[in-house]
Amino acid sequence: MHTTRRSKPPLSALPLLILFSVLALGHSDPIHPQAQDFEADASPFLLQSTQAEVTISGPIAHVVVTQAWNNPNPFPVDGVYIFPLPEDAAVTDMSLRIGDRWIRGDMRRRQEARAIYEQARSQGKIAGLLEQERPNIFAQHVANIMPGKQIDVVIAFDQPVECEDGSCEYVFPTVVGPRFIPASQPDPGKIDPLVVGKNLSTGQTFDLELELDAGVNVTHLESPSHRIHVSRHNDSQAHVALASGDDRRLDRDFRLRWRVGSEAPEVGLLSWRDPRQEDEPGVFSLILQPPQAPGAEEISPRELVFVLDCSGSMSGVPLATAKNVVRQALGAVRSGDTFQIIRFSEVASGLGSTPLQPTPYNIQRAVRYLDSLRGQGGTHMLSGIQAALDYPADPERLRIVVFLTDGFIGNERQILAEVQKKLGRTRIFSFGIGSSVNRYLLESLAEEGRGEAAFLGPRESADDMVERFVKRISAPVLTDVRITWEDLEVRDLEPARIPDLFAGQPILLHGRYSRPGTGVVHVEGRVSGRTEIFSRIVSFPEEASDHEALGRLWARARIHRIEREQHQGLRSDAVEAITQLGLRHRLMTAYTSLVAVDSEVSNTTGNSTRMEVPVEMPQDVSYEGIFGAPANSAAMLRLSAGAPPSSGHSGVSGLPFMMLSARRPPQALEKGKRYDLLSAYAADDERIIAKQLNRKAHAMFDRILLVRPDGTHVTIEPDGEVWHIDARKRTLMRTLTVSEIATLRQALAGISTQSWSGGGSGPRLVIETGGTSRTLALPAHDPGVDVVVRLIERWAS
Repeated sequence: MHTTRRSKPPLSALPLLILFSVLALGHSDPIHPQAQDFEADASPFLLQSTQAEVTISGPIAHVVVTQAWNNPNPFPVDGVYIFPLPEDAAVTDMSLRIGDRWIRGDMRRRQEARAIYEQARSQGKIAGLLEQERPNIFAQHVANIMPGKQIDVVIAFDQPVECEDGSCEYVFPTVVGPRFIPASQPDPGKIDPLVVGKNLSTGQTFDLELELDAGVNVTHLESPSHRIHVSRHNDSQAHVALASGDDRRLDRDFRLRWRVGSEAPEVGLLSWRDPRQEDEPGVFSLILQPPQAPGAEEISPRELVFVLDCSGSMSGVPLATAKNVVRQALGAVRSGDTFQIIRFSEVASGLGSTPLQPTPYNIQRAVRYLDSLRGQGGTHMLSGIQAALDYPADPERLRIVVFLTDGFIGNERQILAEVQKKLGRTRIFSFGIGSSVNRYLLESLAEEGRGEAAFLGPRESADDMVERFVKRISAPVLTDVRITWEDLEVRDLEPARIPDLFAGQPILLHGRYSRPGTGVVHVEGRVSGRTEIFSRIVSFPEEASDHEALGRLWARARIHRIEREQHQGLRSDAVEAITQLGLRHRLMTAYTSLVAVDSEVSNTTGNSTRMEVPVEMPQDVSYEGIFGAPANSAAMLRLSAGAPPSSGHSGVSGLPFMMLSARRPPQALEKGKRYDLLSAYAADDERIIAKQLNRKAHAMFDRILLVRPDGTHVTIEPDGEVWHIDARKRTLMRTLTVSEIATLRQALAGISTQSWSGGGSGPRLVIETGGTSRTLALPAHDPGVDVVVRLIERWAS
């Protein structure tokens, strides 16, 4: 199944006794560690709408996002929402709007921001905390949302808008697709949001308005993802809004494309220098257009390797689209090339043991192989990386690897580290296939592989993409690129190392200059074995106050480079460098967060219920591919624990209070209504199991701990998560199903823990319940205990 071993997998449909302190277990997230009750009749639909206001001026977009939160429950709520932003966004602000009052967030070190938020939450104050989990995934926490009250969370960021060959595109992502996370991935963070059932909607609405000022003539303004209304101010300016009646679900990226009146300029320069701080350097962004592509006679033969993601999330439309891309690309393979097709899901396998010559027979064989591929299983992308890069390279050919995937994984750093280790001379191109792909991963793959990333919606024609791809992979225009600055004091360039350049691909540089002036920039590289140099005149102004965002974009580019240096492992000096850049430039990073706290106390009860906001399944992603077929899969539900205001004790105050994601979804789930989980749930066998789970028939527990002879621990949490813990790492091995937890509780009911005590330092079984802990030394010479231990060991393997 695609959901096997995920960082935050759907949990079993069981009454949750206590959300015990995660701090005591060494977990990195201290938010909401206290024990609380919860109730069955509750609504998790706290987010009403997301509105984006986008202003594009030349190559820079400034975006303001407003999330409207409202609590439909009769008790205070703490909400958590996992959502995407562009992977290259420089996030600078988060504010809360409570009625007519505005509370602006402060940028703090991540742990400091968490502590401030948690203190405010416990004091009953409305508070907001924005954390970066990946460069393109964020977690928004809002504490103490009172019944019937609305709170607006307003987030602001800048991002670059890149154009190539006169074509430009702006993308605003709206949903995080379900991620596959191997058990080997440590501390994946909050990247896997809850998903509503099949054919259901969260009721959240999306709206976007965009002002475009390209500075040059704009033509062919269109959106391949949404229906839009365009109002033209003049040849270079336009207003874009979603068309009336368009589907407003947050289930796919918003994409806007346009063409400028001429091909990409040879030189494009933007700069910013704060006139109030004469000692501070100026900042610039520079675009240089390389020379034309070499002629066909200068192009070396290639070894083309197509790697297709055949995991469950790609089943159906996305995989069919990926196959179509490969079919068309095979039609452009030249006689001197070779090719290979590799598929991966749980494991990787290929069309053949060695690359094939592009004979008519082999092309037909490849097409038949493509037709046989189906989407199923988890996204073990590492196996695809290794299959493409491990076998010996052909010294007579340039190996070009093409990945076609939605990128729905959580172990990005592990994947990119493997690419860094094994890349050699290989070039990597990545094709993002789907309505809400992991652009951070795909862009990073191309960056590490000195190639390029491209993106195709599942309902778009692949013709234009394949034509562009064939043009790109003909040959690099420039390799071993070096930049020389003449009569200019330039420093802090990003990227520090220029990648190989392909046809139509400009050089984009971010940097800083110490003094104004005019000089020459020389770009030197190799083309088909010979050295080529092209030069351009550049002028840096003494004052430039129109593009303040450039300073943040430079800092974001510098942070990105330092992050790349940590794919092989975290380094304390790199972490501190990123932190300092984030604090100085007021930027969100993995180590800096925005926190906003109200000065007034809103929740005088001191109790609040934690809820995760559910999200839509991305458009055209298969539920069966992610969660499995209803006929043979146990229900997978996501629960959260909390307490209504009247609760004053530990223990169960009702059934689990929200149904968020299921392999067998409820018959109906609508915004504005609250549901009893069991009455809404459609799976008869799972409902019967859940109804049987009560204190009379089953032993209850807060946590079970198995201490092994080697000192490692296995814990089973009341929500079904099975963790393997050693001295330095916590690894989530799996999440138990409803039936498996029922089996465990039945086994526990067959033994008595009342006489247990001690246990010493050797192997032992610990059962925590009702605020007490019972410990038994092993072996216990009790058949019932042996059954429990064997179950735990089997689930932890």
